[in-house]
Amino acid sequence: MDKKQVSISIDGKTIKAKEGSNLLQVARDNGINIPGLCYHKKLSPTGACRLCVCKIDGMPGLTMSCTVAVKDGMKVIAFDEEIENNRKHTLDYLLAEHNEEFDGAYRDEMKELVEHYGLDKPENRQFSPIWESLNYPKDDSSPVLSYDATKCIKCFRCIKACEEVQGKNILSFAERGITKYIVAGFGIWSESECDGCGECVQLCPTGAIVEKPHREEIKIEKPDKKVITSCPYCGVGCQIELHVQDGRIMRSTGVEGVSPNDGRLCVKGRFGLDFVHSPERLTTPLIKKNGVFEEATWEEALQLIAEKFTGIKDKYGSKALAGYSSAKVSNEDNYIFQKFIRLAFENNNVDYCTRLCHASTVTAMLKSIGDGAGSNSIEDFETTDCLFVTGNNIIETHPITATYVKRGYQRGQKIIVVDPRWTPLVKYATVWLQPRLGTDVAILNGLMHIIIRENWIDKEFIEKRVDGGMQAFETLKELVANYSPEETERITTVPASKLFEAAKIYANAPTAMIATGMGMSQATVGTNNVFSLLNMCFITGQIGRERCGINPPRGQNNVQGATDVGASPVNYPGYIPVGNDENRRRMAKLWNVDYEKLDPKPGLSTVEIMQAVHHGDVKALYIMGENPVVTDPNQNHTIEALENIDFLVVQDIFHTETTKYAHVILPASSFAEKNGTVVNSDRRVLRLRKAVELPGLAREDWRIILDIATHMGVNLGEYSVSEEIFKEIAEAVPIMHGISYERIEKHGIQWPCPEKDHPGTPTLFLEKFNTPNGKAKLFPVEHIEQKERASAEFPLIMNSGRLLFQYHSATMSRKNDTLNAFANESYVLINPEDADRYDIKEGEMVHIESARGSLKTKARIVDEVAPGELFMPWHFSEAPVNALTRDELDPMSKIAPFKYSAVNINKVL
Repeated sequence: MDKKQVSISIDGKTIKAKEGSNLLQVARDNGINIPGLCYHKKLSPTGACRLCVCKIDGMPGLTMSCTVAVKDGMKVIAFDEEIENNRKHTLDYLLAEHNEEFDGAYRDEMKELVEHYGLDKPENRQFSPIWESLNYPKDDSSPVLSYDATKCIKCFRCIKACEEVQGKNILSFAERGITKYIVAGFGIWSESECDGCGECVQLCPTGAIVEKPHREEIKIEKPDKKVITSCPYCGVGCQIELHVQDGRIMRSTGVEGVSPNDGRLCVKGRFGLDFVHSPERLTTPLIKKNGVFEEATWEEALQLIAEKFTGIKDKYGSKALAGYSSAKVSNEDNYIFQKFIRLAFENNNVDYCTRLCHASTVTAMLKSIGDGAGSNSIEDFETTDCLFVTGNNIIETHPITATYVKRGYQRGQKIIVVDPRWTPLVKYATVWLQPRLGTDVAILNGLMHIIIRENWIDKEFIEKRVDGGMQAFETLKELVANYSPEETERITTVPASKLFEAAKIYANAPTAMIATGMGMSQATVGTNNVFSLLNMCFITGQIGRERCGINPPRGQNNVQGATDVGASPVNYPGYIPVGNDENRRRMAKLWNVDYEKLDPKPGLSTVEIMQAVHHGDVKALYIMGENPVVTDPNQNHTIEALENIDFLVVQDIFHTETTKYAHVILPASSFAEKNGTVVNSDRRVLRLRKAVELPGLAREDWRIILDIATHMGVNLGEYSVSEEIFKEIAEAVPIMHGISYERIEKHGIQWPCPEKDHPGTPTLFLEKFNTPNGKAKLFPVEHIEQKERASAEFPLIMNSGRLLFQYHSATMSRKNDTLNAFANESYVLINPEDADRYDIKEGEMVHIESARGSLKTKARIVDEVAPGELFMPWHFSEAPVNALTRDELDPMSKIAPFKYSAVNINKVL
């Protein structure tokens, strides 16, 4: 409930404010800059620095304004001679314990106050410096930051930033009184659980905690510019401010007061941007001649590409060409790319990495509720009463979303974790269900069995908002009747008592949200997994309300947007099927082409494209910003395909494991060198803004695509800037029709936003679902055992996933020394029982083999994985997990089972 507006007076100025607001913040919001060093609007008040004192009618003496809640009629004096003298005296006292050395690399809020009160002149001070005698420590052990206790004023900001904003509780005080100082963990920063997010750096007022990268170069008084843009890593869409100096990015800080991150960043967003200026960047077109790449002019490269694409199309037909778009480029880039495939190649053979990540999630959600995007806003992860997390290591894969989860936990949120492997979120879980790999449908059917048996269903929701109502429910009820707690325990190994506890919490919570991930989707039964999740939502009514729904956080910064704007073999921009005749006519008119030119047949998906290359059906492939040799399943099969393709063009910012097979390589733009937009996990359309110049002869992706089209004699349209492309996107995509660059200049807008005065949609399905009849559809499904199982030859099951410190195929992240300092080598997690069985010791090199390939890596012996199961991160090309995986596909979504491969393991002798 909104608090009422009250009237207060500060230094004779009448101010309207919400009752209960922080007095210091109200003053500052109204231009009355009461000094203070410990207070920050994101933190609970401390009153440690004692500089924000004021006089309040009815209260004795001086009161610290940061500790006072606003009340109606309050009269405050913020500045008079007595108060200012008190502040000067307090600041003078703080200075005695403070090392004033300043290198100009950070904002020193204390230095600003010292100068303001004239204490930069020694003759104005009463207290002599004593900080040198206190033997304060310095800690330089962290890869990303340094702590100097001689500059620390014990303001608590860093401690509270770590606890209240990031939810990590790593920082505290050691010692007592005047000699106390900050420690991480038990005393040494590098040995603590600090993951380098840098929240303490951003909020430190004195430079006691500063970042290491570029420390010698940064001069805050002389930046070229500061540019707000979107982080290039995961799908949270954090807003970052890039500090550019001498044409290079020197620092990244979180933008406060803006969703979705409100200033928070993870280690990648803050310290992982050096790849932009890497000397390994591609800077000129390259053409392979006699097996060797040679530098070429743009004209030479474009002519060759046009000749080859046109020649193959004329000789073999339009279906002999295909393209991989990318989740790492902008909406504008993706829109032009899919338009190129449809108009220049004249087919729908366009897809990208979402087919390898969330295709089954989108497929199931489109069939069940008519929309494949997340139901809720990222901020709702804090305020929902129950969070059901399955197949999603959210603390590592979406660390800023996880900060909201941890804040929710502090508020009493119930958290259910379903994961075969221990993840950091288990520490916060009310209950952890650890099923064996490949039994997701069984465990969800078991939960629904309990929910139905205990009559925890929402009958009204089922009758009003589910297609077929109670009759459809009876079909589901009949199916899950076979999944008693005992039978579910037999299949999954999860104790029946834990199943009951989880079912009770989820079904009876006032509000509940699901966060699903690739642990659910990357399976040959991935679509069925998500159908089961949705079924549980529907029978409990935990969707279609505020703070209720299903959310698949996206793994890359524009996974959502790429599909929104049509990088799909089955849908045009806006999720309209390619076979929809009315929409094809609409798109033909928008694109100024003949209606018959647009192919009404669905194209090939990502894995199907590579299979078609292997079979010889696809002769030419255009890859933009993807690295299929690392990311596609069955790596040996992928390499065989690319070794024999007639013509391959790769457009990227670095050489990758895929570029070696290319005939032409084109140097493209990073996120920091372009203007445009992306769409984050909660459907928020956000800006990208150019901060630095392109290296060498590199070009923006959409301009390269247009150039290729022009050389092929195909007119994709006339665009001079990215905003013109977005205006066309808004016409093509009904859910974005009301969005423009102007409207998202400061804050993003969540689609659907159908009109120019529409505010956007924070929560989906409040009134109806996006199905033809507006109702959700139940899809009861049985548990199906995997075709590939553990055997005498391959007795273990390999799982795979991501790490916090690396990203996707690591093309960008491993170009950053700071990230590599945290994690830069492959490993396999193995249970102690299995390690004993195979005589494997901690840190030993092991050989892992499947029916498709093999690799070598280091062993880490932990109980985080169950006996019989292994886990590997897949960022490291020197130990490519996809050498082990298979390219068997989910029949509905065409996704591959990256999470389930039968393998053997042996010590390397």
